[in-house]
Amino acid sequence: MFTSLFLKMLNREAASRKNKSERIIESLRIQEGYRIADIGSGGGYFTLKFARKVGEAGKVYAVDTRTKYLDFVRRQAEREGLDNIIFVPAAGDEINLPQAALDLVFARNVFHHLTEPAKYFHNLKRFLKPGGKVAIIDHKPKAGFSFVSLFRHHTPEEFILQEMENAGYFLVESFDFLSEQTFNLFGVK
Repeated sequence: MFTSLFLKMLNREAASRKNKSERIIESLRIQEGYRIADIGSGGGYFTLKFARKVGEAGKVYAVDTRTKYLDFVRRQAEREGLDNIIFVPAAGDEINLPQAALDLVFARNVFHHLTEPAKYFHNLKRFLKPGGKVAIIDHKPKAGFSFVSLFRHHTPEEFILQEMENAGYFLVESFDFLSEQTFNLFGVK
């Protein structure tokens, strides 16, 4: 029960006006038929949005280390009649995704959890199609007393850019419409 309440809270937070989810999705220029991996899918807010956007010809891979989270998203997808989502349990750096098949890897509020982000994203390159992109959204560091600052749920943008360069990516586009987060889109060098 606690897991379900927590994931519903995450989805409400993702849907809040300040987090501009529709503008995020619009910025990604997702096409029908795309194959997208939602890394750290959590409560599935973006997984479900992506599944509707890519249509029946597309696929969304909900990736998470917690099977309870994937089960929660699976129940939501079943209720909404979405059958184009594949649920992928991850264990550390081990992810079972199709080789050279993804148009987009989406990682929102995940980067700060990674112990070796350059290695992690280097390993993900093999799953991207030629021309595939990686979208990273993470909290900006905050001063003062907040969940983000207290639990270090943030990553300086310079660090993200450097780690992605070290992993073999280049910055395609940077978006500045999120007041509390950075949003960068990367391509493979």
